[in-house]
Amino acid sequence: QHYFIQSNLSPMLSPDDIISKVELCRRVLTDYRLLCDAPLVSFFQENHWQFIEDKGWDSYLLNLSDVELCHLPDPHHFTGSDNTPRSLAELIGNCRSICQSFAGYTSAAGLHEAGQAVGQENMIVTLGMSPKKQHEVSQMSSAVGHLLEGTGQIIDFGSGKGYLPENIALTNPQVKVIGLDREEGNTTGGLQRNLLMDKQWLPLYKKLNPKQVPPSRPLNHYLPLKLELSSEHISSDFVTSIASLSEGYAQGGVRSMLIGLHACGDLTSLLLKIFLTCPDLKCIVSVGCCYHLITQKERTLRYMTEGCHKEKLSDPSAVHAYPLSQYLQQSPLYFTRNALNLAQQAPEKMAASEVFPAKNLFFRAVFQVLLLEVCDSPPAQNVGHAATKETDFLSYSKAAFSKLKIDHNLTEAAVIAHFNKYSGVHERRLYVFYQLRTMLARVIECVILLDRVLYLQLSAR
Repeated sequence: QHYFIQSNLSPMLSPDDIISKVELCRRVLTDYRLLCDAPLVSFFQENHWQFIEDKGWDSYLLNLSDVELCHLPDPHHFTGSDNTPRSLAELIGNCRSICQSFAGYTSAAGLHEAGQAVGQENMIVTLGMSPKKQHEVSQMSSAVGHLLEGTGQIIDFGSGKGYLPENIALTNPQVKVIGLDREEGNTTGGLQRNLLMDKQWLPLYKKLNPKQVPPSRPLNHYLPLKLELSSEHISSDFVTSIASLSEGYAQGGVRSMLIGLHACGDLTSLLLKIFLTCPDLKCIVSVGCCYHLITQKERTLRYMTEGCHKEKLSDPSAVHAYPLSQYLQQSPLYFTRNALNLAQQAPEKMAASEVFPAKNLFFRAVFQVLLLEVCDSPPAQNVGHAATKETDFLSYSKAAFSKLKIDHNLTEAAVIAHFNKYSGVHERRLYVFYQLRTMLARVIECVILLDRVLYLQLSAR
């Protein structure tokens, strides 16, 4: 099943409301920075469970049922009980308050129902898409459609093969749609998809609607163009430059909308900067992703200075994507890579699926201890996905040692004996730790999104 989270952070929040929420996030993340930073691979090696024991939560958490443990990442699913430790109940309550900005999930069944509800023209465009892609395209198209009044053209960054712009152009033929992507293959794929739609429009429509007379194929489908976006495009003449690139298809000086689905890493922040700089851009619709690729202004970690893994400082003068707002630049809240990876987790999905974390997470943490017994220091290379499909620890360790190109004289009996030391309660502890830290995913993401909203709120425009 597929689940998709919708953020309902309202741009109409006042700056004071946003700052208040950011400060609540700061307090939570300051108190539980180890949960954010700690890599699961070193769970046994560095004894991260000690943090849970010091809080006095160990007995309560270990006695949770399997279903309760599955619900733990989502503070709406897991509400605790009368015997929940006070500090843990406070954490759950704060996370729930912060997560009010996020609304539920959509199941695979929900996606199917949404697909049945779209118009026949949309169904033709979405043929061949996965349920996930169909959902994203239909939701994004709907959001864009509600904001189109007075807009003459739409510029889509990261348009890929053209699923989204094709759908928008088809359902809104009065608007010109330009799809920009840095990959030549995607631009070519978009052009080929346009031609394929022209050829298959009538037969596909007749197949879906055998008793209806098919309408003519709209001629104003979108224009895919190759462009690698950079800080050089932050200009008041941005729309005019795109119009020039389109060789007359688009126009400068026209009220335009900027959109981006899966605006990866720094791209969302770059789109916001372009939006505020160019007066022709009247609206922006952006869905960000890949938070671990965000460039931070500094990597000195204000609230994580004593954290598990200090990171190499980046050039403070470099173009950065976080923080954007003046408030968070003056009172920064920086994140480690582990914390940004955590922000990409979906607690609602984990709670709703009621499935335990993957077994290989436990294997990897156990293997790390074994690895350090064989090597004086851990190798620079990572195990990665080399052993993720293995279903027992012996096979996992063989695949991992092979990936790392490490020779050892451990017998199979010794490897199994090592694994057995960590089975049972130790495995349960790791799952508890993993589920608990995932509760903070939305808190970290909320800071990133609120920083963007505050940046827009306090802009001069």
